[in-house]
Amino acid sequence: MNSNVHPLVATLVIFLAILAVGIWVWGSGKAANIGGPSELRIDPDGHLYVQIQNQLVEHDADGTFLKTHDLTEIGVDLFLGSFSFFSNGDVLLRLGPDPRSFADNIRAFQRKTNSQSLKPVTPDTGLYRCNLDARDCRIFGQQAIDFKAAHGMSIERQTDDVYISDTTRHVLYKFSANGEFLAGPVGGFRFPNQIQVSGEQLLVADTNHHVIRIVDARSESFGGDLTSNDVVPAEARAAGQIWPSHFARVGDEWWVNNMRTNMNEGGIYIFDDNWHYARRVRLPRGADPISLISFNDEVLVSDWNNDRVHRISRAGERLSDFDSEGLRLILEESNELRWRYEVYKYLGVLLFALVLGGLMVRALAVSMSARPR
Repeated sequence: MNSNVHPLVATLVIFLAILAVGIWVWGSGKAANIGGPSELRIDPDGHLYVQIQNQLVEHDADGTFLKTHDLTEIGVDLFLGSFSFFSNGDVLLRLGPDPRSFADNIRAFQRKTNSQSLKPVTPDTGLYRCNLDARDCRIFGQQAIDFKAAHGMSIERQTDDVYISDTTRHVLYKFSANGEFLAGPVGGFRFPNQIQVSGEQLLVADTNHHVIRIVDARSESFGGDLTSNDVVPAEARAAGQIWPSHFARVGDEWWVNNMRTNMNEGGIYIFDDNWHYARRVRLPRGADPISLISFNDEVLVSDWNNDRVHRISRAGERLSDFDSEGLRLILEESNELRWRYEVYKYLGVLLFALVLGGLMVRALAVSMSARPR
């Protein structure tokens, strides 16, 4: 008996196998991209903003929900990087789609330096200064600049000078309120993430050097080293949480989010005013903290994977989660959409299992028919 597989059958099997893997990869990617709360910011009026995907959820100074700003309405196809507020309430953020290719993501995973141009791909892509209520945006600078990858930013409220950490190019920049180039690029960093300006100093989470660096913020000497603080105590090293990404000033202490190697599932470590390690915040198992901010005599910590904003007392004790109508609505919609993509993912797994099972049954049938009687 001829046990050769018919070419059409072989083609169908290969097609179904590729389709199954494709569905699984697509569903997994879509589900993974539906993140929870990420960046936290406070505007000049003391209003708290929680960024969830392409939404900024605004709360008043007491934490009461006010409104949700849908950033797609001003041209944000995918929120990328950070955002910050000018003294008049305008926000600086990136407009446009995700410009990163598969190859770019591979390079980022390999910790390679971003080699893309800072020039925007399209005229309406890059950094823009926006009035969220009026939904009015104008280009930041005479020509837009687009980092096309992760970046941090901080705006000095007295002068409206803008400081930006270009994470994947390992440099810092300084701009005026109108986008005029003032200083930089300053190198010597390895994946700088969050930055925070304080007077004539700029604090930088120098992630792959495992420190919080303090550099000169003045234009004429911008980026000059003032001091460097090791923020990876033995307890963090033992937990594999050695990559500082975000930090906050809380009273007379510094709180730092040290992440794991895949930049997830970090831990919050507290240091005194002189950067001596004091204690650790005990977050729930599986927590994936991102940003942290001091708000109403407490500390809020966004948890990207678990769709939560933790409330922590200044003593480091966990309280009930920060909650609001606006947050609940978005998170409910996100969970439903994530569940749908998870279904697609498992359908891909099921289809692949059926193809594999069919091949096994076919092989068994051929083997049995080939036995001598």
